[in-house]
Amino acid sequence: MRAQGLDVQKYLIKSGAIISVDPDIGRMSKGDVLIEGDRIAAIAPEIEAPDAEVVDATRMIVIPGLVNAHIHLWQTILRGIGNNWGGSDYYNYVHAGAAPRFTPDDTRVSTYAGALSQINAGTTTLFDWCHNNTTPEHTDAAIEGLTASGVRALFGHGTVKPKPKPGDKPFSEIPHPRAEIERLRRRRFAADSGLVQLAMCILGPDYATLDVCRQDFTLAREYDLISSAHVWGRANRLIPTGYRQIAAEGLLTSKHNLAHANYIENDEIKVIVDHGASITATGIVEIKNHAVPPLIGRVKAQGGTPSIANDTEVGVIGTMFATMRMALMVQRLFDNIDLNERLKRGEAPEAAAYIRENLKQIGAGGGLREETTVRSIEALEWATINNARALGLESRIGSLTPGKKADIVLLTRDTLNMAPAHDPIDAAVMFAETGNVDTVFIDGKPRKRGGVLLDIPDLPGLLHEIGERGRGVLARAGFGQISW
Repeated sequence: MRAQGLDVQKYLIKSGAIISVDPDIGRMSKGDVLIEGDRIAAIAPEIEAPDAEVVDATRMIVIPGLVNAHIHLWQTILRGIGNNWGGSDYYNYVHAGAAPRFTPDDTRVSTYAGALSQINAGTTTLFDWCHNNTTPEHTDAAIEGLTASGVRALFGHGTVKPKPKPGDKPFSEIPHPRAEIERLRRRRFAADSGLVQLAMCILGPDYATLDVCRQDFTLAREYDLISSAHVWGRANRLIPTGYRQIAAEGLLTSKHNLAHANYIENDEIKVIVDHGASITATGIVEIKNHAVPPLIGRVKAQGGTPSIANDTEVGVIGTMFATMRMALMVQRLFDNIDLNERLKRGEAPEAAAYIRENLKQIGAGGGLREETTVRSIEALEWATINNARALGLESRIGSLTPGKKADIVLLTRDTLNMAPAHDPIDAAVMFAETGNVDTVFIDGKPRKRGGVLLDIPDLPGLLHEIGERGRGVLARAGFGQISW
């Protein structure tokens, strides 16, 4: 096949169990997917394409590429140092301690390795929330790392948050640097057609004054960029009314995303949802130090579409398989806690009647649901089409749909951890691991085949380098040598 005088590569994914996450396509116990160039050309029970390279998907599960809606890839070389931290340890050790010691090359290598790790685990798109870009050179290095990896990404240009020196303004009173956004938008990101696109990671109403919020939201709108903010919603937020005020100022649009937000009230969630903005829950890190649920269920209850991510690998695993499972189980846990609390108050009469009828089976004093509150397919939707929507990319990715970009993952079922995989959806969500990711297509190009990442010139050298760079940063931060 030729287009504009160039050969267009065609691949035919043959005989896989297809989970499309597209309501019109649905699921197929056995089907084919045709890739032409960077697009999905067709999906059907059987496709004839004699000029296409066949990818045998027999005994495999075919899913949309996973989407990680919030991750800090610059922290990859710090992976695993903070699982037992609590309180303000993360801010003290990472932002105040390690972050200022990063060189641009540290940032480039960390971002590159982290992006490759995501691809290896079936993530084809991610939102790299980069808030350790002390200089333009750090920013450019992070972008170079993303680009070299071949991942599809939003590069979220953030800002560092140092403690002010005597006489300096606190970071909460400093608007996002217009000059940097102008530089990036006019040069590297003049168009929105590349694999890596620009976004703004702003302070938002928890960490900035109203005047700064006005300037930051306006700047994002001026350059037509997705903006994102870390939000918790606790009593110490700088704008006490939060997004109610942002919406009243006319600043809140569908091109805004919040991460975390565990403590905001339902009426504020409603305002956010009604304006088309998204909320990304990172339950895998949130439940470590927070006794309130991630916002998946409350966003859904207010009519929104839940979005999930892992946040940081400083203390937790970064794969979307682990993130999906944790999000699903934590939501079920809090739903069941809520049920039991309502039963104690004499509420939920239908559930109470069911429990009484089955008292001998379940024992006295506990609650039991007739069925789970969220299903496995919902978790897969959170990690694919919902996350794509949160990044403003749902028309391009997030489902196996003809015309969308060919971001596709093939999971092998014939492994000890997956077989016999009676239900492909449950298998993909609840049992799959990185080792099951056999093939990854991004933009129609294979990035992993036969369980091996492609076009990585020196993987052992890279693994050695991220270790050396991580130890170097920690040593310069005064954390001492780590030898294991």
